[in-house]
Amino acid sequence: MRTRPETGAESRIRVLTYNILLGGEGREERIAQVLAHSGADLIALQEVQDNGMVARLAGELGMTAVSGSPSDGGSLGLAVLTRLPVAAHRNHHHDGMLRSHLEVTVAPPGGERLRLHVVHLAARFGERAKGEARRLEELEHVLADIRGEAAMPHLVVGDFNSLSPGDHLEATGFFRRMNQLRRAGLLVRQDGGWMGPPAGGADESIEAKWLAHGIDPGLQGGVPVLPWVVGPLTALVPERRGLDRLLGRAIERWAVPRMLEEGYTDCFRHLHPRAHGYTCATWMPAARIDYVFASSEALPRLLACEVAVGRGHAGRETATASDHFPLLADLAGC
Repeated sequence: MRTRPETGAESRIRVLTYNILLGGEGREERIAQVLAHSGADLIALQEVQDNGMVARLAGELGMTAVSGSPSDGGSLGLAVLTRLPVAAHRNHHHDGMLRSHLEVTVAPPGGERLRLHVVHLAARFGERAKGEARRLEELEHVLADIRGEAAMPHLVVGDFNSLSPGDHLEATGFFRRMNQLRRAGLLVRQDGGWMGPPAGGADESIEAKWLAHGIDPGLQGGVPVLPWVVGPLTALVPERRGLDRLLGRAIERWAVPRMLEEGYTDCFRHLHPRAHGYTCATWMPAARIDYVFASSEALPRLLACEVAVGRGHAGRETATASDHFPLLADLAGC
C-alpha cells in the first residue's frame, strides 16, 4: 500500500473503494489507519452503518463526507470521503435494489471534474443464478442513471459481488479453509446452517480460537454460512486447480460483461492481464469481486490500479480491518 505522493510529484487523483464489513463496528481505528496510509483523495465505502463513524473518519482524514442510505430501508449504506471539493452529489434509490447508487462529482482546483459512482450489488447467492440475475437488474438501474447525466470522465466503483469472465476462483482452497473452521468448532450446526459461534460472549476461548486460526474475531460476521449438507462435504473436496476451474464455470458471470458491453474498462484487469487480484476474503483470498471501472473519457488518465494488501504492520491492519482488501486506482490530474 502506498502513501500519497510528495509535493512536486506528478499530479494525480487516488481513488479507493472499500467494503468495511457490517459497518466496521469495533474496527474503526484500524479502518482509519488503512484509509490514512492509502493516501487516497476519493474514498468509496460500502456497508456503512453509522454516519457518525463516517463523519469521524472524514474529520480525522481532513476530508468531506457524503452518505447514501440504502434503497431497501436497511442498515447497510454507502459513503464517499473526499479531499477534493464536491460540486454535486445524489443518492439514487430504486425499487428492488438493496443498497443504492451514490453519485458524487468532485472539482479538482484548476482541473477537470470527475464523477464517482459507488455501488454495492446484492450478494443473495441463494437466489436465481446465484444472485447474478438480481445483480444484473440492479446494475441496469445504475447504468440508466448514468446515461441520464451529462457526459464527463467518471468511474464506477464498489463491491459487485460478481466474478469477471476468465478470473480464477480459489474454490477448493476456500472449502479446505471452511472445513478447518468446522473441525475446530468455529462453524457449528445451527438453525440456518453451519455458522460461527460469536466471539465476545461468555466463552472467552472462542475469541482465542478465531485468532489461532488466523481470523480476527471482529471479522467473524463475514464468514459465510454453509448449508447443513455442504459443511461435512467440504472435508471431501480435494484442493485441485482443475476442480477450481470446473466449479468456477458453474458460477454465472453477467455483471462484469454488462459493464464492458456498456463501454467501461475494468481498470485492474486492463493493467494486470494475468494477476489474480483477489479482494476477498482477507482471511482466505479467493475471489476478485471489487472493481474500479473507467469510462472512455477517464481511461486515458489511468496510471495504476492495485489491490492494497499492505506489508508489515500496515498489512496486519488491512488483514484485520475488514474481510475485503481495498482497491486503489490512480488517475492523472488535469
